Amino acid sequence: MNNIGRKMMKPLSIKMIDFIPAISGLIGKIALASSFAFVWAQELAITFPNFVFENVRIEIIIGSIITLIMALVFPNVAPAGTLAPLIVLIPAMVSFGVHPFILSIMVGIIGIISVRTKIFEKLIMLSGYISKTSLTLTFGSAGVLLSVEKLHSFFNGNYVPEILLLFLLALVYGLLVKYKKNWLIIPIAAIISVIVPLLFEVKIDLSVPNTLPNFNPIYWWHNVWGIGFGLNIFTIIKTLPFALFVILVWAIDTVSINAMLDANFKANERREEINLDTSFVIVAVRNMIGGMCGGAQTSSLWRSFLIPLFMIKRPIRPSAILLGIFGIIAGITAAPIKILSFPPLIWTVLLFGIFIPFIVIGIKNTKNAENLTQKITILLFSAIGVLFSPILTWVGAVCFEKIGQKLRLSEINKNE
Repeated sequence: MNNIGRKMMKPLSIKMIDFIPAISGLIGKIALASSFAFVWAQELAITFPNFVFENVRIEIIIGSIITLIMALVFPNVAPAGTLAPLIVLIPAMVSFGVHPFILSIMVGIIGIISVRTKIFEKLIMLSGYISKTSLTLTFGSAGVLLSVEKLHSFFNGNYVPEILLLFLLALVYGLLVKYKKNWLIIPIAAIISVIVPLLFEVKIDLSVPNTLPNFNPIYWWHNVWGIGFGLNIFTIIKTLPFALFVILVWAIDTVSINAMLDANFKANERREEINLDTSFVIVAVRNMIGGMCGGAQTSSLWRSFLIPLFMIKRPIRPSAILLGIFGIIAGITAAPIKILSFPPLIWTVLLFGIFIPFIVIGIKNTKNAENLTQKITILLFSAIGVLFSPILTWVGAVCFEKIGQKLRLSEINKNE
């Protein structure tokens, strides 16, 4: 029997607790994919009816089929999800002339090359404490501002439900942190963000188009997006820096995920190691398939699945199989997507499930910095990222770290 056959024959034990990461992952995925489609549509002035719904539908079906197959073949490969930090960069990308189709394909190609040539591994090592912490704070802060802005826009001056929703979720989040049950925030946020608007007679449109998902690239890029494939040298050149930056954010994502893994397991505890190289090759391939079929999202590891998985200390495979099955059912039946792409749900799940945890990690790391100079530097580069671009944050922070290393080496050599 070959290696793949042996991996598929490994004993599979699904427990009730395995449903938690699967459900959390599905909610997080639909919220993230919806936010990507929503912001792209807003920035490109796309008026196609049901654009967000139809886009999320194809993304969830593609991602879930790949997740199910990979879970059966590779037990220790993390599912390919959505790159949450990139949402805040979409307005800047559109104004710069980035094309979403070109971005998807370039991220896939560059991603595979970077993993196979070990450049991805070097990128992880290149980013030091200051650059990682600065980017974490940048993504968290920019994400919080974006989420609050979108919630404010949705409620359109109706402050009572907006304030009540944010107050209740802040209270719940604080309690979950206190009792170390943070992994429940995504499903709880989803429930509360549906109930509160309903109490104020804000209804969810549950009407589902009586059509099958369409995966035709020409239909999507010419008829739905209305921007074609963008296959010209100028668009490719404009998109390249952002595609390269996505690979860098993959590296930062990897560091933060490993940090969460370390935080939830003691040194002597047995844990399943994620095969990162294979995981990111699959992420890259999934990104190209999604982009080819008209998808709006950019892929990374499935964070809303992995965070609760680490906290319940279960292997990847059982929950990933459930995640794949749930996602396929949601994509085909379509009704769950309508509920889970409700704007208050999207932005509160992102706010409390993704962006605030980024800020919490960033603040903790800033406090643990070696000295006051490092702390001020982290805050300065974070502010630059929020006000201008995260790319400037990373470049500036890495340069600062390298100059600092050279100065320290020079000082050591003088003393010798």
